[in-house]
Amino acid sequence: MKKYLIIFILFTLFINAKVYHNIKFVGDVDLVTGEFDRATLLKVCHIEYPPVYKVWKKDPTFQSKQKDDFVERVTKYAYSMGYYHAKVYAKTDDDTIIIKIIKNDPIKVKSVKMADEFKKFALFKKGKRFRTKDFTETKKKITRYLEEHGYPTYKMNSKAIVDLDLYEVNINIDIKKGIKRYFGDTDINNSSKIDDGLILEQIKYKKDELYDISKLEESYDNIYRLGVFEKIQMEPDFNSSGAKTDISLVLEEGKTKELSSRLGYDTYEGFRGGAEYIDHNFFGNLREFKVGGKLTQKGYKFYTGFYDPKVVRPIINKFNFRNELSYQNWRYDGYDEGLLVERATIGKEFLHLDHFFGFQLENNKIESDNGALLSGSYLINSLFYKLVVDERDSTMDAKNGYYTSIYVEKAMTQLASEIDYLKVLVEGRYIKEYDPMVFAFKTRIGWLSQDTPIFKHFFAGGAMSNRGYEYRDLGPHYDDDPIGGVGLIDSSLEARYYMTDDFSVVSFIDATTISEEVDKYNSHWYRSVGFGVRYLSVIGPLRFDIGFRGDYNFAIHLGIGQVF
Repeated sequence: MKKYLIIFILFTLFINAKVYHNIKFVGDVDLVTGEFDRATLLKVCHIEYPPVYKVWKKDPTFQSKQKDDFVERVTKYAYSMGYYHAKVYAKTDDDTIIIKIIKNDPIKVKSVKMADEFKKFALFKKGKRFRTKDFTETKKKITRYLEEHGYPTYKMNSKAIVDLDLYEVNINIDIKKGIKRYFGDTDINNSSKIDDGLILEQIKYKKDELYDISKLEESYDNIYRLGVFEKIQMEPDFNSSGAKTDISLVLEEGKTKELSSRLGYDTYEGFRGGAEYIDHNFFGNLREFKVGGKLTQKGYKFYTGFYDPKVVRPIINKFNFRNELSYQNWRYDGYDEGLLVERATIGKEFLHLDHFFGFQLENNKIESDNGALLSGSYLINSLFYKLVVDERDSTMDAKNGYYTSIYVEKAMTQLASEIDYLKVLVEGRYIKEYDPMVFAFKTRIGWLSQDTPIFKHFFAGGAMSNRGYEYRDLGPHYDDDPIGGVGLIDSSLEARYYMTDDFSVVSFIDATTISEEVDKYNSHWYRSVGFGVRYLSVIGPLRFDIGFRGDYNFAIHLGIGQVF
């Protein structure tokens, strides 16, 4: 008897220890996409295959003892989707674990009891299939609505009664809104070297305004983005019986000095490295000082800058001030450039828009073997104006919103400039999400009042422009070197499909025209189409694109950050 028991135990251990390399879902499954497609079921079972670009990672393997866990997870998932009579089985076949799903009839909503005011948020309907996530999301939507419209102290009693005998669900959501609340005073407990006035500028709600949690969240984000606080505690006081809700804001300053180094690669600059020192609270009140440099295969750059967010002067009143000084030595196709730039900018809010005015001094030394590109030194003094409207939901990985910028630069001999010209560059972007797709469009329009030295021309082509061409390589050439133009229209349309939260594939169409003559935009249009992939890393989206031109030539681009 002992002999057979030992054999049985060894056989059981052998079966459980066997390794399977494949998992297959059969039965009531979706072939392409849906609630029961392969990708969804793998997530339900907590099975993760590495992305195709991570060739160094191996696919997962499985053991027989995991079958019961897979069955349990898929069964619970089927119930949450409304299939309470679902049957899930597991078996093995050679090197594969097979999970069979039989959904059977779904359970349906028999009755819904809730106030008419909130029925517009209901994701479930009488007579339709009941899903747990619809019930949960409905409660979240109602909660958000109440917290954004003055009722943060609501009480909600919600039930979804599942009757398996009658095979029906009865939903009852009872809401008592409580008193309507308004913002009261903001009590700031600030131990930092920052005036309370600068903090109050980040707060988006006003006293006596209807309570709205989204304005609290926006205020918190604004203060967090200042980058100087180790502790931010923003709490509303709901203990008072009155309608006014005071806000308690506690701030503690953290480390404001930052030393960082960077290494990277892209298809234009090649390998690059750099270092930067920033003090985000230089002598207090959010003044910023920074100094840094970078070295690439194309050249090097050193820079320093100072920023004061709040300067008060008579007549002008309040404005911000930024001063930047940089020197770069860069090798472009056709010429080398040594450029010293001193740039002073005043920023002021007017009509709820941020406007920037300034003066720029450029001392540029050009060296070239190309006869069309004149070598020499140029001193350019100019005034400039810039308007930026940025309503994107993210600067690194935008999925919704729009961006507009207008830049005007006027160099004139009256400022002791050796060149006199007017330069205008307008850019617009629009991004819209239709989950799991994101569509994005952008266009740049540039205009120069007259021909100028090459370093003031408009160029196109590259990772952030027309992706069928290398960086600045689109348009007219002289002796194989690009010379840019005095007029530019550069547009891109992109569709992004998110396969996972971190990984997406894209397709795009780019079209550009660049003119060598002033006020003429009827030159040849350069078009390209292509595709790429994005991976959202801790430093931003890693980007790979390949663009194809009409003559079947192509360009490959690597970089960090979205094109939009």
